Amino acid sequence: ADGWVAGLVCAFPRETVVIYELAKQNRIAEALEIYRWFKPVLDLDVSTKLVQNIKLAEQMTGLGNENVRPPRLPLIGEERQKVVQTLQKALDSRPVMPNL
Repeated sequence: ADGWVAGLVCAFPRETVVIYELAKQNRIAEALEIYRWFKPVLDLDVSTKLVQNIKLAEQMTGLGNENVRPPRLPLIGEERQKVVQTLQKALDSRPVMPNL
């Protein structure tokens, strides 16, 4: 691949770039280790509420806010809590990025 379209790059820019660069350097095992950590978060991008999920991720990483424009509605209740749990688990186990 010559590139990567990534919705969650706004919330996890370093991790996204490191996975991409490691793969380009053929450091596949290192890229896979980070990818496996990142996969539950990436799965939030495969949803009809991907924008809301990404915006919440941006807020939780301190790189934005979860506000969405109409006609989108914010995540609420159990649905929001499930996304928060996924993101918090990732943040709590966030790996140290290797040198490129």
